[in-house]
Amino acid sequence: MASPEKKPTRRAIVAASALAPLMPFLASCAQVSESSLTKAPGVLRIGTYFVNPPFEYIDKGERVGFEVDLMNEIARRLSLRPEFVNTQWETILGEMQRGDYDCIVGGITITPAREKTLAWSTPYMTTTLSLVVDGRRSPGIRGIGDFRNASVGVQAATTDYDIAKVMQARGQIGSIKVYPFDRIADAMVDLAAGRITAVMKVYPVAAWLARQTPGLRIAAQVPDDPQPLGIGVSKSNPALLTRINAALAEMRGDGAYARIAEKWGVP
Repeated sequence: MASPEKKPTRRAIVAASALAPLMPFLASCAQVSESSLTKAPGVLRIGTYFVNPPFEYIDKGERVGFEVDLMNEIARRLSLRPEFVNTQWETILGEMQRGDYDCIVGGITITPAREKTLAWSTPYMTTTLSLVVDGRRSPGIRGIGDFRNASVGVQAATTDYDIAKVMQARGQIGSIKVYPFDRIADAMVDLAAGRITAVMKVYPVAAWLARQTPGLRIAAQVPDDPQPLGIGVSKSNPALLTRINAALAEMRGDGAYARIAEKWGVP
């Protein structure tokens, strides 16, 4: 036998009546929140630089790399179309702070100074700085203690440079040669030619570069200086940051991140 239909209580009727005038306003708020998630509706505008293999680089005219696949997957989970904008390391942080992009990526280490100006995702990777040497020219260099008299090449305005300066002050390395960010290939040429002793770079990039030239190898990792890499977002857009973090967590949970990492040989 069917139970008698319950009638709404007087309290429920009063509550519904009170909310009714607010429904159009609440709906418009939801629409504004969703439409303001990115600069252009339906598009995730990503600032990066395609000179940073295996994170992102140009191969046979195609934009490829670990972070290209990573951001494509994040955009898919956010139901957005990824749009990569090629810029320069020297300007990307300021451009993101100015609001030129929805987010930035590029093997960027999360540091206290960078946290003052931008919001950062949970690290998608924590790596180390590696020192690459020419094994034929420097067979005796086997560990971090062997670089006291070494000349080390680093990229300008990076954590690599900052840490190299600290190591030089401690007497752990001899001298530093600074290269523009997009000229890391020049540092590897100088290394192979014997003009510098080593090149310092985050592990995935160091390993990729070392594989390109016979005889180059990673001789040491810089201890006690972990490099957490993250996706930068405007501090005024916490909703996008929340969605990106949720997508990263989902990818860790369902194995998508591991598949992308294995494809590109990164941690």
